[in-house]
Amino acid sequence: MKYWMQLKRRTCTLIKDLMDFEGAIDSNFMVKSCEKGIAGSGKPYLNIVFQDNSGTLDAKKWDVQDSDFSILIPGDVVGVQGNVLKYKGKPQLKVAKVYQLNQDLIDRSEFVQTAPYKTEDMVAQVNGFIEKIKDPEIKAVIQGVLKDHWDAYISYPAAKSIHQAYEGGLLYHSLSVCKIGYAIASLYPEVFDMDYIIAGTLMHDIGKVEEFNGPIGTYYTRIGKLESHIQIGAMIVNAKCKELKIDQEKTDLLTHIILSHHGIPEYGSPIVPKTPEAFLVHVADDTDAKCDVMRNVLKGVKPGEFSSKVVAMDNIELYKKKSE
Repeated sequence: MKYWMQLKRRTCTLIKDLMDFEGAIDSNFMVKSCEKGIAGSGKPYLNIVFQDNSGTLDAKKWDVQDSDFSILIPGDVVGVQGNVLKYKGKPQLKVAKVYQLNQDLIDRSEFVQTAPYKTEDMVAQVNGFIEKIKDPEIKAVIQGVLKDHWDAYISYPAAKSIHQAYEGGLLYHSLSVCKIGYAIASLYPEVFDMDYIIAGTLMHDIGKVEEFNGPIGTYYTRIGKLESHIQIGAMIVNAKCKELKIDQEKTDLLTHIILSHHGIPEYGSPIVPKTPEAFLVHVADDTDAKCDVMRNVLKGVKPGEFSSKVVAMDNIELYKKKSE
């Protein structure tokens, strides 16, 4: 197959600049995901999410060609022609054509979203929190767990689409949750054991290193679909505790934090938090995830207007205050 113009010049601005744009575009985007759907007419269509380093763009392709499936590969950068329309207040791209590009000629930094801070800076902060753990057994568990999964821990996304869904997102989210938990626990030293707060926040999403395939073109693995990151993470932590012959109560408490960090069964946790530390890890996790959702949603809202309903926040409509 010929590469279309080898590397086509982008003729539109970044995805973030399409929030108020409607009209034709002719550009290059990375394929974040591509899934086949069936319309009411019985004809196939494609649900696509494109990305660059400024954000993501939902897209539909109604006229599906056999060649589309060999071009729209998650993680590849492709040439795209189509029209940007507004759907429920958000831009959506109606794709007319997609073209294969020579991946060797592409600067992937233009298309890959990353955490807002340097990896080495976040790693230094994580290590700083771990050094604050006083209990040698708890410290050994978190050091062992992170060592076993280090490359994935610092590079994988925190989610496929909801929050911190970019390279390094898992590290950034885990560190942010730790900061929130640490700040609150510091106000109530008689209530919380800080060792469990630090270890629990930094390990709460460790199961995502197996739930996802990687940071680029992220999708759920088989075990991720069958067991979820909560169950996977609990098994990882429990196994490390057994390997290190950690006290059984400490093993149970650390495992409980992982199992209960989504709060209620409706959100995926098989059990509700039953210790102060588990409750705070849940609150810190939920707070950071929702703050990131709000940050992303409000980017596409004009001052003085409401957003469309935010599914991840119980369908509320967020208001963006007018600029002063």
